Amino acid sequence: MEQVLENEDWTLRVSRLLDLIKRSLEAIERHKAANSPDFIVEQYQHLRDEHLAELDELLQGSNMTIQLRNVGNAA
Repeated sequence: MEQVLENEDWTLRVSRLLDLIKRSLEAIERHKAANSPDFIVEQYQHLRDEHLAELDELLQGSNMTIQLRNVGNAA
């Protein structure tokens, strides 16, 4: 039973981090489009990087990695 709880906790943490990364990326794009000051964009980039590092730490040992790529211009 303990393993199931650990798996559920791990899954929730990964899901939460993916959502936070997505929100950070959206905020970065929104602020870039609005020509916001650089320090604002940099704050969101820093948050994104923190979330990515935490996600990478969770994924270690699972033989999984996450790679972000820009698909905004994909057909």
